[in-house]
Amino acid sequence: MEVHHHSHHPKKWKEYLTEFLMLFLAVSMGFIAENIREKLTENERSDELMKSFISDVRENQKQLDSIISNNKHLVYYYDSLAFNHSFGKKNFDLQNLAIELDLGIYRFINKRTIFEEMKSTGALRYIRDKDILEAMLRYEENANLAEIRSNVEIDQYNNEFRPAITNILPLSFFKYETEEILKLNTKMDTIVHPGRYEHYNLYSEEIEKELKNTKLTNEQFKSLAKVWNLRQEKISVGLRNQIKLKEQGVELLTLIEQKYTH
Repeated sequence: MEVHHHSHHPKKWKEYLTEFLMLFLAVSMGFIAENIREKLTENERSDELMKSFISDVRENQKQLDSIISNNKHLVYYYDSLAFNHSFGKKNFDLQNLAIELDLGIYRFINKRTIFEEMKSTGALRYIRDKDILEAMLRYEENANLAEIRSNVEIDQYNNEFRPAITNILPLSFFKYETEEILKLNTKMDTIVHPGRYEHYNLYSEEIEKELKNTKLTNEQFKSLAKVWNLRQEKISVGLRNQIKLKEQGVELLTLIEQKYTH
């Protein structure tokens, strides 16, 4: 039986080169396409995160507007009390002070949810603009400092200020209410203090009498003046940080809004 062999002609080197070039081109195009896709995804994610970050900074700005306004009032208020009770007249009406004394405290809480997400996930690398990235890092550093200062002020309020005035002033000072104030009780007040109106009416005469008859000594006046002065000093320290942070927030928003809001 006769066997036929099929001959295989070897490929020419040009054919190998052509196949190699086509394979190389296909891999390269795939690599380029993947890079483009990743770049687009990064840009989209960066835009989303930056828009959310802008929203956080805007919320901080609103918060700072209110806190700065209130703290400016408190600094002036307590500074006036310190001068009046130390260098001015020594006698003052405890009833009026009980009504007018501003015991408010205004805490700054840095809204940093998005920034922390960007930092923990490595998304900060999406920000190609070096100036914007540096401005964001500086802002967050100062915002955290402002929050720390605010917490220090709260600690001073709870651990020094309130105990100090509580030791000097009678209980009637803190319980005294006018009829007008009692009528302004909100629904929440009635839930938190269900017997407030009833109890006050029961002992209102004794409260007013004790408050009217309480006379502070010179030493007590001096102690109160020091308390008022320390209070305004602590608020002033935080207020400086808050004002600077608000100014920095304006600069940061001006820098990033024109690029990421459209």
